[in-house]
Formats: sequence, structure tokens, C-alpha cells
Amino acid sequence: MNPDWEETVSGQLNTVDRFSDLPDFIVHHIISFLDTREAYKTCILSKRWAHISATNPIIEFHFYYEPEFLLRCWPSEEVSARLLGYMDSRMQRYAKDNLRVRTLRLIFPNSNAVLGCDVEKTDLSSKLEEFSCKVDEWIQIAVHNQVARLDLDGPFRYQLPDILLSAKSLRQLNCSKLKIPYYNGAINLASLQTLGLLCVDVEERMLNRIISLCLLLKYLSVNYCSGFKTIVIPCCSQVKELTLSYSLPENGTIILESSYLTCFQFSDISFYSDRWPVMSKPGLLRNLRTLDLFSSGITDGDLGKLLPELASIETLHLFNCHRLTMIRISSVQLKEIYLDECDGLLYVTIDAPSLTKFKYRGDFDPRCTITISSQATCVLSVHIKPCCLHTRGFFKLKQLMTGLRSCNALEISLSDNYDESGRDDIKFVEEELGDVNLGPPRDITELKLSLYDQNLSRSSMSAFLNGLFWTCCPDIISFQFYLEDPGLMMQFFMSELEDMVNCWKHPLKRIEFPDANCSNIHESGKVEVQWRLHW
Repeated sequence: MNPDWEETVSGQLNTVDRFSDLPDFIVHHIISFLDTREAYKTCILSKRWAHISATNPIIEFHFYYEPEFLLRCWPSEEVSARLLGYMDSRMQRYAKDNLRVRTLRLIFPNSNAVLGCDVEKTDLSSKLEEFSCKVDEWIQIAVHNQVARLDLDGPFRYQLPDILLSAKSLRQLNCSKLKIPYYNGAINLASLQTLGLLCVDVEERMLNRIISLCLLLKYLSVNYCSGFKTIVIPCCSQVKELTLSYSLPENGTIILESSYLTCFQFSDISFYSDRWPVMSKPGLLRNLRTLDLFSSGITDGDLGKLLPELASIETLHLFNCHRLTMIRISSVQLKEIYLDECDGLLYVTIDAPSLTKFKYRGDFDPRCTITISSQATCVLSVHIKPCCLHTRGFFKLKQLMTGLRSCNALEISLSDNYDESGRDDIKFVEEELGDVNLGPPRDITELKLSLYDQNLSRSSMSAFLNGLFWTCCPDIISFQFYLEDPGLMMQFFMSELEDMVNCWKHPLKRIEFPDANCSNIHESGKVEVQWRLHW
């Protein structure tokens, strides 16, 4: 018999509520997987569940949706007062009963809703001071009750309180849209492992003090921040993952003195930066495994000095590094390479026997050559103007694919259909190549074609497919149309593909068409279709 059921004298069964016998900390752990609203709904189950909800160590206040709901009943100032009153009474109970606060999330993205007034038309000094004092008090309660995680999306002009800098139990701190002024007192964040700053105005000395004094800090993220020119990762630091995005000014500097770094992501604040701001001593980047650079300032010389230092590099992502013209990489550990919008590249040579993924994405430059000496899965994604697709253009495209031993996918985006003379002609005549022979077409898994703006003429579509099938033999060909009349364009492509079956120029034997009805396509301008080809 099931031990959770007991049979009475009348033959009826009574249930034994084992779940209610669980201790509070286990039930708290269970409801921690629910969002805030769902967790609070459990209070209607019983008196004990009301107690569980009221003592949950995970406290979340999302101010951005509450006013929208309550404004049906009360004006905005009364809504603000009621919400802040509820939040304050909740926090005061944690202080009175000395309840554990494991996580505190305070989300105040809209100052108008929080303060109950228009920030552009009202004198905010008194309201901001009153509100800031309340938030300071809640943070003080959380610190006293051993908070482990604090997420604070700050309201208008809020400054981080000094009390937080003595939170010994704090392991994770995420701040957004607030200010961190300089504090010359003691900083005791002995347990801090994760620090995330987003749109924060932080004084340079303060930022570097926190980094140097938090000896257990492993994950540091500084995005869209201001107030500093130099950031230093000292030799005593154990930071493993560093993300610095759109925060360093053009004359700023990153000084890396620690050898613990395993992941570094950096993005320039300016699209036209002309200098590489990272400084490090030889041998300190030997443990770096992931390097993600969105930097227009890095040059061939900078990259040439940097790459030999990366003895353990496994993933390399270069985005918008338009000053790079040549990349030479020789690495035993390297597994993934992504080159995005590095439009100045002319020569790419990669010798990496462990390479498993390679992707190049950018404008098609006939001068560019790529050579990879591995069987990596390669994806070539290029943007091409139709006026550049002529016989020599297809020849250069095939020549570019020849340097890739194993090309898994070719992605081509067509836009700006007209050249300077106003024509959209795509022409391919194989006889124009003369005696040049690059061998048979490359076998690839998928050919992805994206067509934007204006429609192509029927002759251009025929030449387009003819040149592509001379270049490669895909197992799957997929189209994405972003056109005024995508249905008509899809019909043209289907007709052209059917004409190429058993054509003497191409060994195409059979095409499996999807169940597509072009007449039912809406005016959204976007259509995605896919066919499987049998050669």
C-alpha cells in the first residue's frame, strides 16, 4: 500500500501531506525556481505557504510592470507610495526577524514610475533623497542579513551606498545605470567573485581599488561605462573572464598584469579608433583560451605580437578589425576562428591541426585569399553586389573556396542590385575562363542565398545559378527573399532549377521541392524556402 494513503473505518482514504512536512529551507529552494509573481501566488495555498512566501530568501522587486497594473485604480503618486510602502514593510520584516537574504534584485529602470512624477517637470531633490535613503536602508538590511547576490538597476541619479563595500558575504554584484563615487574607506568584499557593471559612471581610482582588493574576483564585466581612462588587472588579481565593451575612451589603456586570464572580450568605444589600447608583459597571456576582439585599432603588427603569446588559445573572434590586412596563425590548440566584417583582409593563412570551425563573413573582395591546412568545418558568408558577379567574379569565388579543405556551407547575400549604369546584369560564360581550371565544383552541405531590395531579371537569375553550380555542388539550397514580390521571384527560381535537371553543363539529377504555394505568400516581403538537390 502507498504509505502516503491511510484507509479509515468508513473505507475512505485520507492523504498524508508529506510536502508540508518539509523544512522551510527546502521549500524555499523549490520555489526559487519560480519567478516572483508565481512564488507569491503560493501564499493562497495555506497559512504555512503564506509564511514561506513572506520569508523567501530570494527577494525581487521589478518596478517596471507594477505601475502599469495599479494605475487603473490609483494616480501615479499614490501607486509609487503604495509600492514603496510594500517594499519597505517587506524589508523591515527581514530586518526584525533576522531572516536570511540570499538574493536581492531591485529593478528601477523608470524614474517617472518610481517617483510618481515627471522627472523633467518636477523638482526632484527631495523625492530623490527620500527614495535613495530607502534603497540605502534596504541594501543595509541585505548586507546585515548575509546577502550573496545583489542586482541593482538603479533609478535616476542613484549612488551606490558605502555600506555595500563591506558586504563580506556578497558573491555576485550586478549594477546598472547608477554612479559609484570614490570611497577612501576600507573595502571588504572578501567573497566577491562576479562584478558586472552596465551603464555605470565609476571613478577610475574606485574601479581599480575594487579590482585589486577583491582577491577572489573571477568574472569582471564593464559595459557602456564611463568615468575612467585606465583599467588595471594587477598581478594579485585572479580574474579569469574580462569583458570590456564600449567603455574605454579613445586615449584609454588596459593594463594586464595577471596570468589568470582565460577569456578576454574587448570592444572599442569608437568605430574609427586608431590605436590598440591593450598592454601586457610577455608570458602573461599564456592561459588565455578565448579572445573576442571588436577593435578597429588593432593592426597587423599588434596582432603579430599578440598571437605568439597565446599558447593556449582555443577560440579567436575578430570583428570589425578593418585595419588588418594579413593574418598568419600557427597553433596546435586553436579550435574555432571567426572573422566578421574585417573588410581590409587580403591574406589569411591558418595552420591549426585541431581547428574544427572556421567562419568568414564580410564583403566579397576578389583580392582576398584564405588558406586553411585542416579539415575544419568552414562557413563562407559573403555580401556581393550583383554587378560584381560576372565570369571572373565567380572564378574568384571558387578560388576563395579552394583554400578551404572542407567547406560546409556557402552563404551569399545579394543587395544593391544595380551598378552605376543602372543595370542588374549577372553574366557567366564559362568559355571566358580559357584554359584556367580549378577542378570540379566543390561539394558542400548547404548553399544559402539571401536576396534583398530589387528583383533580378530572368537572365540574371539563370546566370546566377549557372555560375554558382559551376562553383559548388550543394546538398541543400535555401533561399531567403526580402522583396516586394517574393512569390514571383520564387516561381522564377523554381523554374530555373527545373530547367537545370539533366542539363549537360551540370550533373544535377533530381530536385525535391517543398510544398510551397506562391500565391498564398503575404505582403511581408520575407520568404524562406529550401530544396534538396541530388547530383
